[in-house]
Amino acid sequence: MKAFGNLALRLAVCAGVAWTGVMLMGLIGLAITAPIWGVMLAKPILEFFPALHGVIHRQALQEWEGKYYKYGRTHLRVYFDGDDAWFVAKDILSVLDKTPESWRDARFTPEEYGVIPGRTENGFSPAGVVKLTLLSGHPEAPKFRLWFERAVVFTLNRQKETRAAAGSV
Repeated sequence: MKAFGNLALRLAVCAGVAWTGVMLMGLIGLAITAPIWGVMLAKPILEFFPALHGVIHRQALQEWEGKYYKYGRTHLRVYFDGDDAWFVAKDILSVLDKTPESWRDARFTPEEYGVIPGRTENGFSPAGVVKLTLLSGHPEAPKFRLWFERAVVFTLNRQKETRAAAGSV
């Protein structure tokens, strides 16, 4: 019942602001006060449909579900070829402010950099990512390498060990 009272109060405030806007500015007042309606009613709408938030979140990340790491604001997509992980080069290079078009380097072996098996994108293996951060002069590279080795490589090695142990039992 409290939620209904809160919604009624919000509607009353929106209607009052819209009415005042129309009285002072004419019909243009509706357009000017429309953002207030959005701000005031967004929370009650999301609360009314609690599953909506989960659906939106799952749908946005469904393709990457369980197959990405997040470094700062960058999603690092990872694809697996058996036990081997491959990270999309575009994602890794964006952390170091490089684009795949502007970046070309022949210092990587096919085991470190190349087309991701089963995909069309180029990618780095974990060893390739570490090598890239060692070669990069970007100020973020050491911090990224440390995070990558501790969070990603450690997790991947742990998962590989767990699968190997489960397979040998």
